[in-house]
This record gives sequence, structure tokens and C-alpha cells, in this order.
Amino acid sequence: MKKVLLFTDVDFWEHCSGHRVRIAALIRYLSAHFILTVVNTGPAHDTVERMVNDEYGIELIILEHEKHLGSKGYGKKLKSFLKSRNFDALIVEYIHNSYCLNSLPYDCQVILDTHDIISERTREFKKFNYGNSLYEMQEEAEAEIFNIYDHIIMINQLDFDKACLMIDDCQKILLCPHPCEIYHHELSPEVRKIAFIASSYLPNTDSIKHFVAHCWDKISSKYNVELDIYGTVCTELDFSNKKGINLKGFESNLFKIYEEADIIINPVRFGAGLKIKNLEALAHGKPLVTTRHGARGIETGANNSYLVADDGFVSALSDLIESKLLRETMQQNAHQFIVQNFSSSQCFKPLHDAIIEFDITQ
Repeated sequence: MKKVLLFTDVDFWEHCSGHRVRIAALIRYLSAHFILTVVNTGPAHDTVERMVNDEYGIELIILEHEKHLGSKGYGKKLKSFLKSRNFDALIVEYIHNSYCLNSLPYDCQVILDTHDIISERTREFKKFNYGNSLYEMQEEAEAEIFNIYDHIIMINQLDFDKACLMIDDCQKILLCPHPCEIYHHELSPEVRKIAFIASSYLPNTDSIKHFVAHCWDKISSKYNVELDIYGTVCTELDFSNKKGINLKGFESNLFKIYEEADIIINPVRFGAGLKIKNLEALAHGKPLVTTRHGARGIETGANNSYLVADDGFVSALSDLIESKLLRETMQQNAHQFIVQNFSSSQCFKPLHDAIIEFDITQ
């Protein structure tokens, strides 16, 4: 069985944002098919390794427990670790961690898990006047790094197509969307709770503020409904002057959230990648209203498994609130869409095959 090393600076065990959930899902899959070791830069409490081992059944190595180090410091610690350990494949989470390739003392397969195309995200942020909010990259520089890797993982079809235009060898690109399990909830006869679930990531705070400013009063004045907002996004919000909005904060039990929610919204206007929260809503069979941008990577389910509404959020929500039949149809179609397109075996098969088939001597 091949030995795989995953390198990340993300505290994936916290489960409080989409990118953490994505990495956790990848780790679960890899651990079922390979001998997996995860190296995390840290810092992290020294109890984390045992906790992760108990939850995921993998070996977790924290490079530094006490303080943040620069890339040189982490690279030195990684190189020391790798002197006594051999791996067939190295998966690097995020392009900014590509410095770790300089620490490899031997040849092995190197794979980049991008999550986003950073140059695309950079353009999107600037379009909405949020330039310099996160690290930025130009397309030429990003493509140059892509070409270093044996394979590059893209999370949706649009990013896959874009990446194929950026690099010399399109066969390097792997399309690996995010997998979801199906959950069942009873459909309420009436809509009482609309929910938004998000981290404090800038596009999330922008989206819910924009929704409340332009849509919420029209909905709350017409229907007896409340807007429940969950997640770390709540730390960035203050809607105390708005009727019917409840800042619930972080809730670790997602099933409980979806059990209470009748409709899920994701009015995201910009960003990049695949919206994990949209997939989770569909997997729970909840009627979802999102934007064209939010529909990136799940376009084939638009207005069948979920509703797309940029300027028409009030109309879309009104249709769902007033029609139990429409909500029932959305629930059935959502589950079918997830089953057909987002199982673990489907999503991660290209990565699995790439690792199995790779020959370092070629």
C-alpha cells in the first residue's frame, strides 16, 4: 500500500469552515485507501495529535506547538522529519505552502490541492473593491507553480477548464469535487426558519450584509419568518436593529441546524472555488437559494435541485415559502443530485487513480 503525506497549515479538526471540512473529507478518504500521514505546521496544542488520531485513525505530526514560524522555519523542521521517513506521494494543501517542496530530500509524486485558483480569486475580490484582503497572485506566477507539480487538484469544472488553459500539460489536472453524505429531515408544513451558515470569510460577511440590506425587510414584512445566522460569520455582524434576525454563533451539530431550518440561503456575490455550504444544504435535502456565483461547480442542478437568484432573492424565497410542493420537489431533487454527482468514490477517484498509477521512474 502506498504511503501518502499530506502537508497543511489548516487546523482541519476544528470543522468550522468549508475549507476545513474539505480537507477533513479528503483525509478520511485517503486514510481508507493509503497509509496516510498528515503534517501540520502548527502551532497547535500538544493534545491535538492524539485527538486527531482517535477521530481519523491517522498519524498527525505538528511541526511546531508553541509559536508561528516562517516558511524557512517550517521547511527546516519538515526536512528533518523527512530524513527518516519515505513517502510515495506528497499532497500540498494550498499553493502558498509550495515552499515545502524545497524540503523533500528524495523524489516522490507531488500533488497540489488548490481549493481555489488564486489569480481568479484575486480578480473577483478586486471587482468588489476588496483588493489586498487576502494574499494575491497573478496568473502567470500561479501557472509557473502549477507546472512544478505532477498533478493539480481542482474542485469544480470551471476551475478545471481554466487550469487547463494555464499550464503546459492538461493531463496533470484532476477534477475532484467535494463529497457529501445524504441526511434526511421531515419537511415542515410551513416555513418558519430561513438559515445562513458561514465562516467569517470575507465573501460570506459581504453576502449576508448585502442580503439583509436589500432583501430581508421585504421578506420579514410579508411573512412570519425568522433569519437564523450560524457560524463564525456572526462575529462580524450586528443586526440588532433588524426584526427577526438571530445571530446563533457557531454550532458544531450541523444536523441540528438543518433539522430546524426550512430554507437555506447563500447569497454570495464573489470568491472562488466550490461552495461547500451549498453542497451540505443539498445533502440535507433543504431548499436552497443561492446566486449564479454560488452555483459554481453545481450548475447542472440549477433551478431543479436548488434555485438561482441574483436580483430575485425575494421572489425565489416567496415561491418556496408559499409552496410546500415546491419545497418537497427541491428536497427530492437535491438528494438525487448529490447521490449522482458527489459521492466520495466519484469525487476522489481521479486522485486515487493518479496516486496508484504514478511511477516515479517515468
